[in-house]
Amino acid sequence: MKGNLTSERFFTWGVSLCVLFSVLLSSLYLWSVKRNVLDQMTGMEFIVSSDADFEANLYYTFTDRFSPNQFLKNSISSKDTLRFNFPEQDELIKKFRLDFGSDLKLGRVEIQSLNLLFGTEKMVLDQEEVFDNLYQNSGSVFIDKSALSIRMVKSHVPFDPYIVFMPLSTLSISHRMYTACLLTPFLVLLVFYLIKYRKTYVFTVTDFLALLFIISIPLKIAWTTFSTILLCAYGIYFAAYKRKVFLKNDVFFLFAGLFLLLALFGRPSSYAVMDNEFALLLFAVISATLPFSKLKIYKYFVWDMLILNGVILASGLGFLFWFNDFYGLGVSNYFRDIKIYSGNIRDWLYYDHAAFLSFFGLVGLLFAHRRYGLGRMDKKLLVLYHILLISFIVLNGSRICVLIYIVYLFNVLVKLGFRKKIFVNAIMFFTVTALFVSNIEKIDQIRYELWTVSWKAIKESPWVGYGLGTSNMILHNGRFADTNTIAKISEFNHSHNQFITFLMEIGILGIISLVLALGYYLYRSGHYKNTTLCLFLLGLGYLFLTESILQTSKPMYVICFLFLLCAINRNLPTELDNAIKS
Repeated sequence: MKGNLTSERFFTWGVSLCVLFSVLLSSLYLWSVKRNVLDQMTGMEFIVSSDADFEANLYYTFTDRFSPNQFLKNSISSKDTLRFNFPEQDELIKKFRLDFGSDLKLGRVEIQSLNLLFGTEKMVLDQEEVFDNLYQNSGSVFIDKSALSIRMVKSHVPFDPYIVFMPLSTLSISHRMYTACLLTPFLVLLVFYLIKYRKTYVFTVTDFLALLFIISIPLKIAWTTFSTILLCAYGIYFAAYKRKVFLKNDVFFLFAGLFLLLALFGRPSSYAVMDNEFALLLFAVISATLPFSKLKIYKYFVWDMLILNGVILASGLGFLFWFNDFYGLGVSNYFRDIKIYSGNIRDWLYYDHAAFLSFFGLVGLLFAHRRYGLGRMDKKLLVLYHILLISFIVLNGSRICVLIYIVYLFNVLVKLGFRKKIFVNAIMFFTVTALFVSNIEKIDQIRYELWTVSWKAIKESPWVGYGLGTSNMILHNGRFADTNTIAKISEFNHSHNQFITFLMEIGILGIISLVLALGYYLYRSGHYKNTTLCLFLLGLGYLFLTESILQTSKPMYVICFLFLLCAINRNLPTELDNAIKS
């Protein structure tokens, strides 16, 4: 135990130093980008296709506002190429804006690539990267990100079509180089840690596969699916080898039961509609075949989230340090328009959903306090986890996760009786829900539009819903949404509220069945006294208010994994431990 705490103290100071070195390395790289743009960049060219000729101009600015006097004309007479040559300047160009002229004949434009010109070299951004770096447009332009095209809204008065890109220096950043600068200190720390403490660790196959799953959380969904299938396959092999299946495990029946209920009330039209829900079946098999060393997996998850939060903090500090140079804005502007800018500090991640990653980190906080309560975690490392987690949440602007953090902190620190805690948490949850729902139009206009359309649909089929996977079709159905509303919510395929999404897809009867199944499981298993599991479900309930988290594969797999970790009671028996090691 003492050696374990010693290694955690090493990790505490190591992660803290890594954040500082990561900020230093990334800042040096961003300084080199700035110098390269100032000294080497000569202009840019757009490769385009359109349904009519247009007269394009490129406006640029050295501040955060455009001036009518600072613009460049297209210097090449080609239908599919626009080229703009920059004048020599001693100051960094902050932003640029592509204007499409005022000819009403123009209806559609596709930007197939954007080439940044550095002397004899060029940096090419493909069509998808171009659209990822658009962050503003006039009312005369409709950005169709699904088709990667730009359509003119000719009815808009005045007709002034233009699009604004991310700052020039931001476009010039090599994401591989930037990611390498951020991650290198943390990778070095892990190498030193493994060398220094290699004799204190015994890795089983189950441990390795669970760690692989945890590492895959911020990666592409394919990695999460692959690691789940490996866990499932090894579980089947292990059960066959030991000739034993843990069917007394209540988690198996819960996962299998929830899957059947969703299939029954969801009435899927094809197997593809249930692809997210198949995670329940996979983890049902895993829960019935694989014994986990629960506290050890908690440790891996906490450390992985600690490093992830540390890298994000380093990325955020570096970004804010260069924010004025690249954007011409102060730090207060970042937090005022955090939804616009926060994606930049997560660019190095393959899976970068701010709210979901913040919530996974919050579950790690529960695991950390569980380990600390058992004397398995150093206090300084626990404090560091709190600091990095709240930094992650604030820098990414996830308001609902700030609330969940406060709720978790209250439950962890305030000593109340079991019944009093249930009562206080119930009052808090329903109060927050009532305030949020009644003020949604003021808080979030897009969610208000999504919920309005959803409620119209729910009223027509409240008891059984429309079936799993129908959210996207319903939200963009002219029966429930007018043309103006559909245009506003065109990029969204669910209601951004899991309760409303369930009401729309499986109806009141489906939701009641799910709640009863979960309640029966908690009562029968005695898990209503499992603080970690109950807080996990409570936090998930809060997240349901703003996100339809179960509508996509990645969070569905991760939530099943976390639920399993919270719910399993057994420690790894010695005979099974030896079998796994062999």
